[in-house]
Amino acid sequence: MKKFVSAIIAVATLVLCITLSACATKYVSHYSSSSMVTTGTSDKASLSFGSFSGTYVMKFQNNGADEVYITYEATLGEGNIKVYYDYNDEKLDLFEIKTNGSVDSKTETFTGNKTVYVIIESDGKCKDGSFSFALKK
Repeated sequence: MKKFVSAIIAVATLVLCITLSACATKYVSHYSSSSMVTTGTSDKASLSFGSFSGTYVMKFQNNGADEVYITYEATLGEGNIKVYYDYNDEKLDLFEIKTNGSVDSKTETFTGNKTVYVIIESDGKCKDGSFSFALKK
């Protein structure tokens, strides 16, 4: 009976491990912040904060095989933040913003991936930031 229960537990553990690893995301957010507000849909997202340190990931869905591009706007009161996007499993530079900086632009048009990630990474503690992104066709 002990061997049967041990076998059941081993199978359940194996199924749980396989299930959890299948749900893993490509990028993971890990950060500390204050006064942080986020909004998001499958094709738009924004992030505003009083203070922020770490990495924040936004995930967009390209529904269809259409060409798309990312529009973005950002301001930062204090600190240094680098922003990347993932295209065809390659993490590419999008922009860098520093103290009292602002940016308003868009990427070149690209096709392919159904899922597009935008990764915001701070270089230490940052203050008074606002970021918005949209996936456009």
